[in-house]
Amino acid sequence: MAITSLDNVGAGGQYARQFVKATTPTLVAGRPHSLFYLAGVPGAATASTAGLSGEALTSYAGQIPFTNPVSGVTELGKFTGQCTIGGQLLLCDRLWHNSGIDVTSTGSQTINSVTFPARDVSGTTNGDGVLVGVEVTAATGAGTPTITVGYTNQSGTASRTATNAISTVASSAIGAFYPIGLQSGDSGVRSIQTYQQSATWTSGSVSLVAYRTIARLPLITDNGPFSVDWLTTAGQSLYDNSTLFLIFIPRSTTASQVHGEVIWTQG
Repeated sequence: MAITSLDNVGAGGQYARQFVKATTPTLVAGRPHSLFYLAGVPGAATASTAGLSGEALTSYAGQIPFTNPVSGVTELGKFTGQCTIGGQLLLCDRLWHNSGIDVTSTGSQTINSVTFPARDVSGTTNGDGVLVGVEVTAATGAGTPTITVGYTNQSGTASRTATNAISTVASSAIGAFYPIGLQSGDSGVRSIQTYQQSATWTSGSVSLVAYRTIARLPLITDNGPFSVDWLTTAGQSLYDNSTLFLIFIPRSTTASQVHGEVIWTQG
């Protein structure tokens, strides 16, 4: 059954996957925060130990549970959320992450990532629509480095470079998430070759994460429930072995609670 109508969406709808997270660190307005390492539903993830080249992800403890279809495709049916403060909640597919970055070094560190899974916007390994972020896995110390990532773009062009789109801060809490920009003309990342900081972060640990945003949920008012669905997301595809996690971008500085559900449809 192809998913071409609302009747198909209803017929192929799966049960709701719930999420409930209390943001333990105090959030900062406008700074993305990964909810991956927070306790709740699903339970807290633990940081990767895969090393600099990282690991391609087909599942990972702490993700929002996902089940492949027996046959056919999977598309987002509905994404609902509510938070004690407004902002944006991003549902993302986590394709790859790594460990072993030296946060005290200012030299270039060789990553040479393993091949990402075939889950870019077209379901291939080309990397179109795949973004990269730096995720804090243990709180950092003093220092506010500019981060430069060397990568190969979606067309296979190597030696591309970009820096963090949001300024880093000292004492970044676990889960702080710094998106890396793209060089002009690029629409995604196929692989990562290098990582470099302009200054030490003194202590802590970080991981690079390759991810694709499935949907953005605007949380317009505090404590107000909002949702997007198959129509408003144009039937966004979730490919087999999607490893789903959440990123929250708050509009104010406070601790908060985030909860909601994800429903997808298969056919």
